Amino acid sequence: MDIQLISELLIELIMDNDRVSLPGMGSFIAEPAPSVFSDKATIIHPPVRRVFFRSKETWNDGLLESKYAQKVGVREEKARSFIEQFIKALNTELELKKKVDFPGFGYMRINERGTYSFIIDKELFISKDSFGLEPIKLKILEKPGNIENLKTRKLRTFSEERVIKSLSSKKRGFKLQLPKSTVKWALIIVGVALISLLLIVFSDQLKPLWEILLYSKEEREILKSITK
Repeated sequence: MDIQLISELLIELIMDNDRVSLPGMGSFIAEPAPSVFSDKATIIHPPVRRVFFRSKETWNDGLLESKYAQKVGVREEKARSFIEQFIKALNTELELKKKVDFPGFGYMRINERGTYSFIIDKELFISKDSFGLEPIKLKILEKPGNIENLKTRKLRTFSEERVIKSLSSKKRGFKLQLPKSTVKWALIIVGVALISLLLIVFSDQLKPLWEILLYSKEEREILKSITK
């Protein structure tokens, strides 16, 4: 059982995949984990990917077989046969020793109920998104800090009386400005209305004047004879 080679292949696969299967046995599952505090909450560790083994996911995704065939340079049929033999040998060793090391990757163990579990190597880095991030150490203050008292300006308040006076002063200084054409037509309308009113009020006094303007001398004589 070439456990060293299989460990190297699993590490490469888990870097780019969230699931890598051991056909018929289970699957390695990788999930993102958030930042955490450690060492009495004085150090913040960057986000990581945690790996565990799930025995219920026994279906074969073919990743390990394809990777082995590519690495060794054999056909996938031969690679599949090798992986099957490896899993049988792994099960046998787990039943005997209860624990099998995967060099550089972690170790797998089996409990009394026949359930498998996997513990990843603490030094293994498999999170590409967290590459280059380092733990941040928090500095604890030796003495309590002082809260600075901020000075603020007093807000200006306006009483109702002051507001009314302000509006009144603005109204007095307000001048209505209308367009010249509007003023012209307004004067014409007022003039026509005033003349019409004068004609109505002084219609009797202006009657002789209207007759002179509207009729000739002969027509006026005729009108006089009719009205008599």
